[in-house]
Amino acid sequence: MTVSPRVLSSNQGPNICWVVALKSEAKPLISFFKLDLQSGNNIFPIYKNDKLRYALVISGVGQVNAAAATAFLASRTNAPPWAAWINLGIAGSADGEIGRIYQGIKVRSPDKNKIFFPGYRFAKILELMEIQTVDRPCPSAKNGVLHDMEVSAFVDVATRFSCNELIFCFKVVSDITETDMTVINKELAGSLIEVNLHIIQALLLEIEILTQLEKQRLQVPVEVEEILGQFHFSVSRQNQLIRKFKKWRVVFPTKTVNDLIDECKTAKDVLKYLDKHLTDLKFNWIAKID
Repeated sequence: MTVSPRVLSSNQGPNICWVVALKSEAKPLISFFKLDLQSGNNIFPIYKNDKLRYALVISGVGQVNAAAATAFLASRTNAPPWAAWINLGIAGSADGEIGRIYQGIKVRSPDKNKIFFPGYRFAKILELMEIQTVDRPCPSAKNGVLHDMEVSAFVDVATRFSCNELIFCFKVVSDITETDMTVINKELAGSLIEVNLHIIQALLLEIEILTQLEKQRLQVPVEVEEILGQFHFSVSRQNQLIRKFKKWRVVFPTKTVNDLIDECKTAKDVLKYLDKHLTDLKFNWIAKID
């Protein structure tokens, strides 16, 4: 039987999901990538380009808004588990260069005592920096640390919808940290994002490759779908099935899925069948070596 790869729970959701706090920060992205406002989204505005498979939500300022908007975008767009999630915006810094874009590779939220290490690192494209998420302006900032008001909550929620390596935080330094981040020059915010579009494009080329690799990693044979159609598997047992079936298929390329189905009555039987054949094979190898 020829095996054709297919992705479980495949849909036409976005490959790239943007969460941006301010409309002024989002405008350059909306314009450049030709994102259209979706109707009926009264809670958080959502913009999409179905051809590019990009979706963007404007969250508003603060951790509560960022968390809610991230979950809202995931549910409204059916974002697949291989989608990349990007938080882009401006940030304060004690020593960062104004107008320069950085990748946040360590995210701290002192108020909530949480630390995250999101995203594949793009050190060859831009500088890496720690981000500290605060609920209010932070005048006593440390060197080498950016300050924002959303990233920690964004990462916390986004990792529920995709793998950690596909969660990205990109921040453009707009001012020193003494400036009240709730009072922002909208024109300046937009222009700082716009001048970094060439870097953002370079990042997206790399991120698109990562999403495709993750999509391939999640691919399973059509045979697995046949088994799932015959037996009821819990989510945890589905994951076991996929992992064990891939091993079984490698070592038993001539067997068909019918061989397996005919000998099993329940999902538990299927897993036992796979375990038995893989274990027996292991013992045969040992016997041959001896």
